[in-house]
Amino acid sequence: MAGRVLFVTGEYPPLRGGVGDYTQRLAQELVARGWAVEIATRQLPIQPSDGLPVRWQLTSWGRPLWQMLRELRRSGWRGILHLQYQAGAFDLQGRVALLPLLARPLPVVTTFHDTRVPYLFPKAGPLRQLALRLLARTSAAVVVTNAEDERELLGWGVLPQRLVRIPIGSNLPHPRDPAGARARVGLKPDQPVVAFFGFRSAEKGLATLVQALALCPEPRPTLLLLGGEQPDVPGAASELAVPSTPAPLPVLDLGYRPAQEVADLLAAADLVVLPFRRGASLRHGTLIAALSCGAAVVTTTPAEPALLAPLKASEHLHLVPPEDPQALARALTELLGSPQERARLRSGARAIAPCFAWERIVAAHLECYEAVLLRASLAD
Repeated sequence: MAGRVLFVTGEYPPLRGGVGDYTQRLAQELVARGWAVEIATRQLPIQPSDGLPVRWQLTSWGRPLWQMLRELRRSGWRGILHLQYQAGAFDLQGRVALLPLLARPLPVVTTFHDTRVPYLFPKAGPLRQLALRLLARTSAAVVVTNAEDERELLGWGVLPQRLVRIPIGSNLPHPRDPAGARARVGLKPDQPVVAFFGFRSAEKGLATLVQALALCPEPRPTLLLLGGEQPDVPGAASELAVPSTPAPLPVLDLGYRPAQEVADLLAAADLVVLPFRRGASLRHGTLIAALSCGAAVVTTTPAEPALLAPLKASEHLHLVPPEDPQALARALTELLGSPQERARLRSGARAIAPCFAWERIVAAHLECYEAVLLRASLAD
């Protein structure tokens, strides 16, 4: 049964960001299944080109949000509000945590893309964590994207029957012409290429990758950079400039490119290296995208490797210790010298990609929505 959903998100294309891209893709998939979808987000520089109605462009997450809710109730709007929560996307503001309370009787589903605490006011202290717990406990359902966040929210007292784990999917299309994309940017077929993909925030580990490449023997592979500066998020340190190294390092910095070109280039690279400083996580959309493109991925070991399941080290991706340029350099040298091992990693990536397919993601969301609507109808 088709229904109606209004996404509340701190970012949406053409604004750049993984949460915005994820919300857009989820909205498109729901529309394809007959759902009526609307978007509420911050003010956009231009209208998105996807055809979905951005009905509400809010100047802040205080009074404008309350006015939107009042208008929805006044007009008799019926459906689900789905909050895509990421602290940075909402400028670390805590007022959006009141959405489930302010929206009543409309049900609010909240997806936690991270569990960073918002800013409330100076010296708020424990109240910042309480704001997140209030958001989780008052939501009609809570969606998490990984086992780590699921465990944390259960510890907050969220009822298991209202907590759903749904992995994120790739925001990129399937590769179509990797060899052609490689040639179009001037890369020769036999030229070793290591790709780095995503925002260049400090936590993504670009500096570690550059140090590791400088330690590799000559001829060093070309570093292909896809993506660019972190959006204006409080507390996010940027590494837009490539760190200098004692030895010359060939770099091809393409910045932001169309999604299809990015998918083709990730598939065309010899290795895609994502050296997260705190270890890889299923929260990382760039990791899921690279695997879904069938890339041979090198990334970093998290504190609890079991939380990467269903991903398995040496089967679906290659893991190295975080912030260890020497270990990363050894892994790059070994893998660049072994076409067979790279082919095996590519095969493993393609094999695991269906676990993050949008068909599964949308089906899980529809099941969640139906459960929320059923509970709401029984409560009337």
